[in-house]
Amino acid sequence: MRGSIMPKLELVYFKMRALAEAAQLMLWATDTPYTYAMAWDYFGEPWAGNKTRAPFRQLPMLVIDGEQQVAQSGAICRYIAGLTGLAPTDAGLRAEVDSVFEASQEWFFPLNPTVNFAVGDDFAAKREAQLPGLHLRLGDFERYLARHEGPFFFGDKPYYCDFGVFHHVDLAHFFDAGLLADYPRVAAMMDAVRGIEGVAAYLEQRPELIGVGTKPQLVIDGTLEATGVAKG
Repeated sequence: MRGSIMPKLELVYFKMRALAEAAQLMLWATDTPYTYAMAWDYFGEPWAGNKTRAPFRQLPMLVIDGEQQVAQSGAICRYIAGLTGLAPTDAGLRAEVDSVFEASQEWFFPLNPTVNFAVGDDFAAKREAQLPGLHLRLGDFERYLARHEGPFFFGDKPYYCDFGVFHHVDLAHFFDAGLLADYPRVAAMMDAVRGIEGVAAYLEQRPELIGVGTKPQLVIDGTLEATGVAKG
């Protein structure tokens, strides 16, 4: 859609670093304007009583020009990729890119809920249970990155899969700060994504996630907010 009028985009989600993250990384990377609304602000009422106003009673949701509602994080990312040039035009390459993206999406549960909500012994148990699987998939990503010179999965140009992987690996660092010690190609890919000007700007201003494993909170405009799906 480059060269045409850019649609008005509004991303609706909650107070957590999870399913809306890859989409926001992509939007910032491509300098694509959008607004972000908490569910209760978008609907004007608590989310609990308004779930049926979203296509599948779930968020995130991308609202296009105030009318179209696109649900499901993968569909949102693929739409943004097509809009911004982060998807290849070749059908075969696009399918390969999508396979890497989907491999990262498999990490969503239980990684994202654990980091954003689990505390104490529950967090510790879930962390230990997940680390072996995370390392298996990191090994997969390391081998896949070796297929091309990089630094991204398919060469010197990032596609939407790079942002999906970036989010989940970034989140997994809350389990182990040295997670990538044995995965130099994954580490280089992460650095390359961070080095994109728009991504660097996004990471600088996004709400900080603190208290992981004890009392998860986001620092939003200088205020501590408990992670969750309700206001306050």
